Amino acid sequence: MQVRPNEPVLAGAFRKDPADEAFLGDFNHALADFEDGSYGDLPEEFPTLHVIGAPRSGTTLLYQVLGSGLDIGYVNNLVATFWRAPVTGLRLARKLGLDRLESSFDSAFGRTRSVSEPHEFGYFWNYHLRYPDLSERDPDHGATIDWERLSRVIINMSACIGRPISFKPMLLIWHLEALAQAMPRTSYIWIRRERRNTALSLLKMRRSLRGTENEWASLKPAAVPDEDPPWRQVAAQVVLLEQRIARAAKTLGPERVLEVHYDDLCAQPMTVLEKTRDLLGRQGFAPEIRIDALAPFSPQYNAELEAEFGERVDEALEEVERQFAEVSDE
Repeated sequence: MQVRPNEPVLAGAFRKDPADEAFLGDFNHALADFEDGSYGDLPEEFPTLHVIGAPRSGTTLLYQVLGSGLDIGYVNNLVATFWRAPVTGLRLARKLGLDRLESSFDSAFGRTRSVSEPHEFGYFWNYHLRYPDLSERDPDHGATIDWERLSRVIINMSACIGRPISFKPMLLIWHLEALAQAMPRTSYIWIRRERRNTALSLLKMRRSLRGTENEWASLKPAAVPDEDPPWRQVAAQVVLLEQRIARAAKTLGPERVLEVHYDDLCAQPMTVLEKTRDLLGRQGFAPEIRIDALAPFSPQYNAELEAEFGERVDEALEEVERQFAEVSDE
């Protein structure tokens, strides 16, 4: 299978350099055998924490808060370049003093600048979950994933740093129960944002990353038609992804899934840290809180798109919620 996903062409400053991408692909291919040979058959000593939520719901800010405030590992922009050799990346980050986060809490559509800032590790998850892109696969796709191998990699990553490790795996939304079964100490923190604001932010992301709101960005649920107008696509994107997470949360229960609202994260980030520590504690290891205080954040809204898309997004959300009400577990 491919090492890297088939990515859409991005616009402006978000465009990737083909030469750099080819170099990193060859580099990871060369390291893969060395990395795989270094893994041990280790028990799941530490819990693993995954930040989940619909795109543009605040997942990046939450990941930055957790990495800055808790004594847990995370994937930074350096480690992310080692998607086929993540333990090697973690060791190099530690050697360079880049394994403890003091975040700027700045990002652009999930992308951070500093080498020590969190990264969502997309190529890693595309590779291990066997996704050629960000589109939902058929219901049998989970059976093609080597959960034992993925668990082995994550456990060795956690063992390398000697504490719990955290991720922000967008594609995992469709496989939350499967990973929790493969790794019983898996925990999820689910951030939710008002659906209207999330949908408007997705339209803004489309314009920024793709140059137009008519081109798709981020996770694509299978039930969303290509011919739908963009405001209805993003409405369905938010509703369907949240429904999928809600079903998993109901199955796994509060012992494994912590639900946080974006506005609460902005207003009381220290409370979120305390609740996350307790969540991991229920899985056998409560990490220390590394900071004494964290100032509130100003919630971000998309007033510039309000006049153009606000009413259409409102109508689309109502239509989509009615259409998919029969499969909603909320």
